[in-house]
Amino acid sequence: MQDLASSLLSALQILPVTRVLHSKTGRDTLRSDLLRLISAVASDDFDVDRIKPLLNAVLSNEPDERIWSKVYSAVTGSTPPIVHKLPLGTPFKSTSSQRANEQTYDDIDLRILQEINGCVYKDTEGFYKNYFEGKEWSGKSYQIAERANPQVVNGRWTEYPQPPSQDAFLDWFWDFQSKYLQGGRSTFSASPDRPLAGSDCKRKPDLFLVPSGDSSHDRKYGWPDVRVIGELKKSEIQGKYTEELLFFCGHAREVFASQPTRRFLHGFFIRGSVMELWLFDRSGLYSCKTFDIHQDPRRFIKIIAGYSQMSDPELGVNTNIKEDDIGRYIEFKGAKKKEEERLYLEEKPIAFQRAIVCRGTTCYRAKRQGSEQWEYVVKFAWRSDRRRAEGELLKLAKERNVWGVAKLFGHQDLDTIADIRQGLRFGKPQTFRSAGRDLINHSHSRTQSGVVTKTSGISLTPLTSSGQKRKSRGERFPAPPAKRSKSGGGTRSDTASPVSVQIDSAIADVSSRISEKLNANSLTAPDVRNDGSFENRIFSCLVISPPGRAIHEFASTEELLEACRDIVKAHRSLHYDGKILHRDISENNFIITDAEREADPKGMLIDLDLAKELDSGPSGARHRTGTMEFMAIEVLEGGSHTYRHDLEAFFYVFLWVIIENQQSDRSLPEQSRLRGWYRGSYTQIADTKRGHMDKKAFKGILAEFPADFEDLRRVAEELRDILFPIREESLFTGTYRDPDKLYQPMIEAFDRAIARHRAIASS
Repeated sequence: MQDLASSLLSALQILPVTRVLHSKTGRDTLRSDLLRLISAVASDDFDVDRIKPLLNAVLSNEPDERIWSKVYSAVTGSTPPIVHKLPLGTPFKSTSSQRANEQTYDDIDLRILQEINGCVYKDTEGFYKNYFEGKEWSGKSYQIAERANPQVVNGRWTEYPQPPSQDAFLDWFWDFQSKYLQGGRSTFSASPDRPLAGSDCKRKPDLFLVPSGDSSHDRKYGWPDVRVIGELKKSEIQGKYTEELLFFCGHAREVFASQPTRRFLHGFFIRGSVMELWLFDRSGLYSCKTFDIHQDPRRFIKIIAGYSQMSDPELGVNTNIKEDDIGRYIEFKGAKKKEEERLYLEEKPIAFQRAIVCRGTTCYRAKRQGSEQWEYVVKFAWRSDRRRAEGELLKLAKERNVWGVAKLFGHQDLDTIADIRQGLRFGKPQTFRSAGRDLINHSHSRTQSGVVTKTSGISLTPLTSSGQKRKSRGERFPAPPAKRSKSGGGTRSDTASPVSVQIDSAIADVSSRISEKLNANSLTAPDVRNDGSFENRIFSCLVISPPGRAIHEFASTEELLEACRDIVKAHRSLHYDGKILHRDISENNFIITDAEREADPKGMLIDLDLAKELDSGPSGARHRTGTMEFMAIEVLEGGSHTYRHDLEAFFYVFLWVIIENQQSDRSLPEQSRLRGWYRGSYTQIADTKRGHMDKKAFKGILAEFPADFEDLRRVAEELRDILFPIREESLFTGTYRDPDKLYQPMIEAFDRAIARHRAIASS
């Protein structure tokens, strides 16, 4: 019942109308209410009776008014939804798909849940010993504990506040810190009345560590200052575990977003007198066994003192980036260099990921000392140890004379998750029931037809609007444009309400999803070893040239067209000459170059992190490869990746860049159809894209082009016709044996568009 309810609610919350209907809980829109309810449904104490009327209304195809009435009854029911500390005001790869105007608690919490699912380890053996014993400062921590000399009477530490409310704890803790923790490398602070700077979510960790000398209760801190995060709860009794963990992970996400090259992050929970230590890295998060502060106050003191004395490497800071009077730099030796040289980094990265569990790709422009121009791109990333190093593929591309791909200056491996976790013993990872369903960006669906479930008298057998059994997921067809009723009151079918029509396919998939295995086919599913251990990643630094500009930073329409044409040429050369398939075409993986010669590429491919040699066999990845919003239809449906799917993804990027150009923050317009390209299950997104690529429906995409780019509609239509011809009365999304059936026509389409643009400009 809970699985079914969550699938239904997730189908409802992606409908555009939920962004318009007002909330009846006193804040924001109905969509936010639905997102909170989805999270509440996952809790063990959720009352399923609260959702039955809504399920019956949808399955019975009741009128719109009745369905929305049942929705409101469900979201305002007696079971309390997730409560956040602040009022609430949103893929794909993990939470990094979130755009500037999408950084709200509701969507991020759900995405974080999917991101960490299967990557959370509790009660990790060896945690305390690994991070707090045998250090150069361990003796000092022991001395501080001895000096504090905690007195335990009748099983309680007499000085510890009782009850330990947040205010009482902090008052006591500041006094304790002033007496015993002075002179460390770092010091604790708090910001109870204002969020830390730099977060769109306005988050406020209860307690956090900052470098010594920076601590002041009057200072306004930012997330770049944070070294350790802490959460305080008054009661020893653990509340809603998943909710608390997601809130905690939200803080960690802000740290990694503001310090994107960070190696790992320490954190802790204090619930009353019970303490739990955590560590976040790019493969997930894990905790020690909890202990009672009253029973072992000396351990508590040694931990707090330890945090304050840890060095930057022990705190997870990337010390490969150094700083001098000129600025921040790395010391790097190129492939043909005898000595290391300093490459100075631009202040802000040109690309980074907000997610926790991911490759953590972060790119900076860089230059040598004394240079007036940016000469390189320095890229930090955590690749799977099962993948070939990008530097090796770039070297191979150079040896094979690939045209239009970034040139390698040098690369080196810096660290591994296995090294960070050395000496630890892990049990089975935790999975979260609600994360296994297709809520927003990621799909974990695996077809399993013929499942019929009945619970408490409610039939869960999927039915069509006419009362017949719904078609199985194998019977696919392009999504037709919605029909309008004569009255103009939204979409309408002869036998079903608009809501029932729009969520028809979602309900059809529900019964098969109930029994599906968690995380199957997930883009971010953890690559857990057979022995139950974690996925190992390798932290590497890569230096390439030229630095270029992101594809969305084009100076003119002609520059965009020329860059796109040359990117298709580059992909063809990578495929033909390099025998390499890119497999991660996205807006972050193209650059516009300042070509010095006419023959030089004006657009280039970068980021071969997920690339593979064509004849190298399976990559070892256990999930689909790519970026959700740009992923090709057949890849979404589980097909093997080919050159055609990269070109289809390129076409989606082309449309995306044009449509998002009208927004100052480069986010999609609120009602853009393209938002459906990263919401829902793989199957739902595939069906959405298939419907959008229909010739008539595609006009709706073209209608979103800003006025300044109306002349690009023609080339967009030509590209659509090339990629999606009609075969056997349906869109053809397959791969031709002859790649030039796609490459050459696409290049010629851009050449014609460039010629038209030049003709208009000269007339």
